Amino acid sequence: MMSMFDEFRQLGSSLISDVLDEAGYHGQTLDPGIAAIGEAVSFCGPAVCVQGQRQVNTLNKPRDSSRMPLYDLPMMLNGPSVLVLATNGFRGGAVTGGLLAAELAGAGCAGLITDGLVRDLHELSAIGLPVRAAGMIPLNGARRFCLTGQNAPVTMPAPEGGTVTIHPGDLVLGDQDGTVIVPQHAVTAILVMGKELARREDQLRQDAARMTAAERATARATRMSHVEWLRDKDEALS
Repeated sequence: MMSMFDEFRQLGSSLISDVLDEAGYHGQTLDPGIAAIGEAVSFCGPAVCVQGQRQVNTLNKPRDSSRMPLYDLPMMLNGPSVLVLATNGFRGGAVTGGLLAAELAGAGCAGLITDGLVRDLHELSAIGLPVRAAGMIPLNGARRFCLTGQNAPVTMPAPEGGTVTIHPGDLVLGDQDGTVIVPQHAVTAILVMGKELARREDQLRQDAARMTAAERATARATRMSHVEWLRDKDEALS
């Protein structure tokens, strides 16, 4: 029996994005600039949210003891999950490389998303940890960056200059098409409606050859008639 996460992966980010949009959750897709590093392996899991920022450390200026080093990231995971690391615009070095990625994978990380930079492409590919990042850089960011918080909402870039707010426990789904975020309280409803949409679209493909153009247009236009508007319910509960 497939897990819920496997079911989301099977449906894919594009179909789930359609359901989210129709249900009132507009803007749940990450900007394409947060792209797959190496092969775009699909992944899905609950978000573990971590924040960080620039901090230069030298022998004469040791790390602030109230801040945490990047190598604390594996200890922040709680079983299979997707690590979401917001860097506050840091571009001074890689926030993940081969060594850290191996530790994350060993701690059960299902995937890593960051608006920062990473390095060690060959090692990342060999480890098999799905990574979405803003790009690559050879410079080590470990001594230039620190972690400042965890278990709180973070924001990631969205298309056209927007942002996506990701809460701890939200479902993160990434594949070859991109990455979408499903609010935790809506996961079950979105999955049910997504499976029905997949069924309807499969039926439309099977029937298309024997349908008239008008019938195909009607079927396409009504294929999401089952999707409920969820956003108002969420706002009423908040």
